[in-house]
Amino acid sequence: MKKTLSFLMALVLVLSLGTMAFADGTTTLSTTVPPATYTLNIPADQEIAFGATRAEIGNVTVSDSSGFAEGKNLKVTLSYEPFKSEDVSSTIPFIVMPYLSGGVGSLPSGSSIVFQGEEAGTVTEKGGLLQTSGSYAEMTGLVLKIESTDWGKALGGDYTATITFTSEVVVEE
Repeated sequence: MKKTLSFLMALVLVLSLGTMAFADGTTTLSTTVPPATYTLNIPADQEIAFGATRAEIGNVTVSDSSGFAEGKNLKVTLSYEPFKSEDVSSTIPFIVMPYLSGGVGSLPSGSSIVFQGEEAGTVTEKGGLLQTSGSYAEMTGLVLKIESTDWGKALGGDYTATITFTSEVVVEE
């Protein structure tokens, strides 16, 4: 009986030490990154008064955003050309200027506004400009600036201009 009990105790001791596995294998990990979604809100069509040297045209904002993160941003590029008329050859140049948290800036055609990705998976509601210092200045509105002398050079007629807003999701480098 002592031999049997000793044998059983030794067997229990060996089994309690854990088992070693001598096998090759792999673990496959997977994840799904949801697509970034958002609603881009841009200023509505509007009439600019003759002779106005500044005209507030609204702001570009983002709502209902998801699928973003810190370092995954929304970049909105503005492109535009001077006011043109189908009836006359003159044009009326202008520049778009953003009201920024630190003052007024400049957005020549081809410039971009950045909506920064946030840890919560959204982007900032208001866009801004990345400064040369690396800081971020939030934008609170857009202003159209037209020089008085450019109004004076325009021949009589109806003029139109279009600002195109092109958005893309970008990753900081």
